[in-house]
Amino acid sequence: MRKKITCEPLNVSVGDVIDDYSEKKMAVVKSFQRRQVWDKKTINQYIESVSEGTAVSGIIVADIESGIVASEAFGDESGKKQYSELYDKGYRTINEDGQNRLFLGLMDFCNNEVTFSGTLYDLNYSPRQFTNIKFEKLPEQFQHAFKDSNVVVVRIKNSPFCKLPGIFRKLNSGMPLNRTEMRQSIQTPISDWIRASCEGTFKEMWPRFTGCGTNAILRMRDIEWMTQSFMILNQHTKDRFFRDDDMDWFFNLGENRPMQMVNEYDKAQRQRAISILEIVRSTVEMEQTVPGSKRIPQRTFWALLTVAEYIYDCAGKYTIHSYDQFYKDVYSIDSQLVTNSKIQQANDLNALRISEPQLDDDEIRNRLPDRNYYWNQCRRMEVPGFRALRQSALIDVVSRGIKAGQFSSVVAPPPVAQSAAK
Repeated sequence: MRKKITCEPLNVSVGDVIDDYSEKKMAVVKSFQRRQVWDKKTINQYIESVSEGTAVSGIIVADIESGIVASEAFGDESGKKQYSELYDKGYRTINEDGQNRLFLGLMDFCNNEVTFSGTLYDLNYSPRQFTNIKFEKLPEQFQHAFKDSNVVVVRIKNSPFCKLPGIFRKLNSGMPLNRTEMRQSIQTPISDWIRASCEGTFKEMWPRFTGCGTNAILRMRDIEWMTQSFMILNQHTKDRFFRDDDMDWFFNLGENRPMQMVNEYDKAQRQRAISILEIVRSTVEMEQTVPGSKRIPQRTFWALLTVAEYIYDCAGKYTIHSYDQFYKDVYSIDSQLVTNSKIQQANDLNALRISEPQLDDDEIRNRLPDRNYYWNQCRRMEVPGFRALRQSALIDVVSRGIKAGQFSSVVAPPPVAQSAAK
């Protein structure tokens, strides 16, 4: 029985891409592939975009195991044989597109085969300029940050081998739809609402953040962030992941259905989300810390959204009297929590090494994984559990700061005078 050919986009860390799509696991079929043609300038630009978080072009691979079954069902005996021979040699995928990105841009750089000149970002998303440097010579925090950066890998499943050259040609005949663009084409009322919000009230806000440059917005990065924001703020969806599969589910809920028939699109939830995002927008418009020529860290967007939700839900208990100071307060607290968590992790690791010297580094890391610490939770906002941990830590400090008068941008109304005792 034939199955439909499908494409599964995945956000994969650079480290995992290098492990899972090496030349030992991924075949390159030269009969329909182009040569690796990138020059030094293009390689540098791609490495920089990966570190910045703006590498929107994906690496396309075909799944061999499902391809064997598809070739048999399609009657492609020659293709089945070619797939099977590759599978027996240990290959699990075939490269369809993205050789230059994968081999020249990622593997050669991380394997110290090329030098890099340009800007890279560390774990705090702080930029630094480098000139003709190999990966092994980078400071450790830049190495970790680069290998933790995500790139898009699209896995094609259920494709007969004979279809692969045609798919390759189509991939390179124009710019393929990304996952957000595919979602946006679904006939669902939420897509119109999200797009109208992005292109209307919040149009000027998105470009202020890293990861939302001109090209990214042209490929609907603003719509992706708006979808994620609404799902986080929506009482019906706040405990869900906001990965691509979950956003697909969210859009598909309303396919060919009116808005009022979908609980997850509730009008009150939409109004609440807009009100909270208005706080973020006002903050971005009025902050004086980051000049217009530079961008606000993506991590700060989620911190602002979290604190704005807290302020909104206090139902008038607190008032923001200075949005510029509000930005400074939120950024300062969030940054301090990141720094403190890294210091705490280092202290915990050292203490464990001293108390249990028989443990090797891998065992120590397994005992004290990065996910236990705020700095890492900030980078995993798509996971509800980590999102909740970050929210709890951040709001705890914010609420205590407000009560102590140390969160100076927010003021509480004066207490109501009690009537004199009779």
